[in-house]
Amino acid sequence: MLGDPSEGPVSIFLGLFMGGMLFFFGLATISYLIMFVFAKDRFNPGYQPNRRELWLSVKWSVLCLLGNAVLTAPIHWAIANGYSQVYYDIGDYGWGWILSSIVIMLVITETLIYWIHRALHSDRLWWVHETHHQFKETTPFTGVAFNPLDSFAQAVPHHLCVFLFPMHANVYLLSVSVVTMWAVLIHDRVSFVPFKWINYTAHHTLHHWYGDYNYGQYFTFWDRWCGTYKDPDACAGEVPDTVLHPPLSFLRRPPRRG
Repeated sequence: MLGDPSEGPVSIFLGLFMGGMLFFFGLATISYLIMFVFAKDRFNPGYQPNRRELWLSVKWSVLCLLGNAVLTAPIHWAIANGYSQVYYDIGDYGWGWILSSIVIMLVITETLIYWIHRALHSDRLWWVHETHHQFKETTPFTGVAFNPLDSFAQAVPHHLCVFLFPMHANVYLLSVSVVTMWAVLIHDRVSFVPFKWINYTAHHTLHHWYGDYNYGQYFTFWDRWCGTYKDPDACAGEVPDTVLHPPLSFLRRPPRRG
């Protein structure tokens, strides 16, 4: 069950904060050790650690997770106490609705997150978002290195869905877990997919490098429709090759020996 009605806000906050810390830092540490340490020559050749930026990203990640736990605790309290449309038995709506709800959630979150993210780049809201953009050359620890108001604003669409239409608890939990995993993946400089309709890592690398492109969450269709799409292939030579790698380049790059 997603939350227990007997739990108070403090218990929910502690669960969110400790769970978020373990989940994010577990993923980010594994990713960093693989991509930037043990298999660096295959995945990120030429990478030189910037210790100041690494510790700064860790500091902001902790602050972000702490702030998000505070801001998200009332939402989880409302869910636990029956104020949302979360349900727990698949039989209530069937598998057809499970799949439909995932599609609806993706449409809503892709749309809202694109426009929220774009608004955060406006002059009035940039002060909220600029914390994340101090990291031009990203690592997995950059994934949630945000001002808490920023990351919560971009997470709100996922929480909003449980109040708009029936959503199975596991679909909701999966959505907020996958978006955290995605945040780690798109900051590790390694593109595992070559499909340009997916907002894969190289797209987000360009977002950090140039600023005003590739605002999408998982897909690039809003960027294409609104003229904010930046093609990674067109930027070869403009961005250092230690930062921008072609998709699947690690498959063609043998590890160094000796």
